[in-house]
Amino acid sequence: MNISTNVRPRIHFTKEHEWVDFNGTVGFVGVSAFKLSGISKIDRIQWSRHKGTYERGALVASIITGEDEIHVHAPVTCKVLGPNAKLQGNLELVLRSPEDQGWLFFITPMKFQDKSMDELLPPDDYKKIIRKKNV
Repeated sequence: MNISTNVRPRIHFTKEHEWVDFNGTVGFVGVSAFKLSGISKIDRIQWSRHKGTYERGALVASIITGEDEIHVHAPVTCKVLGPNAKLQGNLELVLRSPEDQGWLFFITPMKFQDKSMDELLPPDDYKKIIRKKNV
């Protein structure tokens, strides 16, 4: 499987390996390539709810891969607007393009410039964290 190395221009990460890319008032949320490494197939995505308001860190969805589950949390306090329609029947997109086209859901933050947004990591800081985990 070819894995895309394209990365969204405004991407920021959580310490739990979710990412968010804000484009105006909308953010796209996915799971980092690091967190998905070693996964060869996604069986399904299980949603806690497709839409609604979530506090930062609340479980939004789980990626089910055989016997494993990868939990996906809200990166900031937000309203989930819906899932990525491109994933319908094409869950492989999450693995092929994890930090670009394989986003899981889109959001709008409840407050801009809220304290939880300050906890998001720019790409260089996130790379330092995953380098430490690989050592």
